[in-house]
Amino acid sequence: KQWYQRRVAITAGGGDDAVDIDANVQYAGMLKKPPFGTKSYGMLTRWTERFCVVKESFLLYYDKSEKKHYESKKMFNIHPKGVIPLANCHIEKWDDTGKPGFKITHASFKTGNLVMAARSADERDNWIKILQECSKITWNNAQLGAAQIKQLEENTNRINKEKTEYIEKLNKEAEALKHETGKKEELEKLSKKLEEERAAMENVANQFKEEKEMTAQELLDAMEAMKKLDEERTNLDTASKELEQNLKRVGEEKAKQEDLVKKEQAEKEKLAATSNELKSHLMTVEEESKKLVAEKQKTEQQLQEEEKKAQVFEEEKKKLLRSATEAQINLEEVHAKKMETELELGRTAGVL
Repeated sequence: KQWYQRRVAITAGGGDDAVDIDANVQYAGMLKKPPFGTKSYGMLTRWTERFCVVKESFLLYYDKSEKKHYESKKMFNIHPKGVIPLANCHIEKWDDTGKPGFKITHASFKTGNLVMAARSADERDNWIKILQECSKITWNNAQLGAAQIKQLEENTNRINKEKTEYIEKLNKEAEALKHETGKKEELEKLSKKLEEERAAMENVANQFKEEKEMTAQELLDAMEAMKKLDEERTNLDTASKELEQNLKRVGEEKAKQEDLVKKEQAEKEKLAATSNELKSHLMTVEEESKKLVAEKQKTEQQLQEEEKKAQVFEEEKKKLLRSATEAQINLEEVHAKKMETELELGRTAGVL
């Protein structure tokens, strides 16, 4: 079958992320997926767009950015974000989401059913048809095909044996007819009939042989595909485990980041409180500064007035000094005149 034809391509980069599978898939396209375990659907339901690939009996989904890689290289990466095994799953229409959706159910699903939505009803119907076909690829069906091939081989051997016995019987009858000289025409008719029946039997045998070869080849292809599916399943299981570990680490990192955000928020609140206190203090300081500036201006005005008074006082002082000097000079002159007068009075008194 064409579904089972695949090959692995290793790109020059090397490494796990460089391993791609040729895009020989059953279906691929964009689907929307809510979180696993969603019980009800409404306006607040978070739908995430995923690029999805159906490969044999698996549904693989990626980030929507993988679509560009798939369309350009015609390959898809073997490290999807998630893998859904489709064997024995029940796929049905599911319009309760308000979108053209479908639901995948299986008894082994622990977190609930998987609900996905397409962009249109026609696209949704195509997805359902492909997924239902792929859900039939199981180990039991492969074993059933082997049993049918074995039964066809047994029927072919039985028919070949009956054909040989019938040909031998016809040959014996023909030999008997040859010994009867009076039945030559009947012998020729019988021989012709024998040839026709022989040709018909050979035609039937050839058809059975072709069917046997075709069925055997299909069985070989199916067994080879099941073997490769087991290998891919192992790789996908390993990738899923690595993905779970990565998600766990991401969750731990997220918790740490949330703690840091909480601490930063507390620091911001503390800084905001301190900033408010500083602003309040600054306003008080500004008010005090305004008061001081007013007092300074008042003091400067008083100083100017005092300076003016000092200048007036200095001028008055200078006037008083000039007056005192003049008075001192006048006093000295009066004293000299007094002395002269006393001397004259002394001389006059002496004469007398």
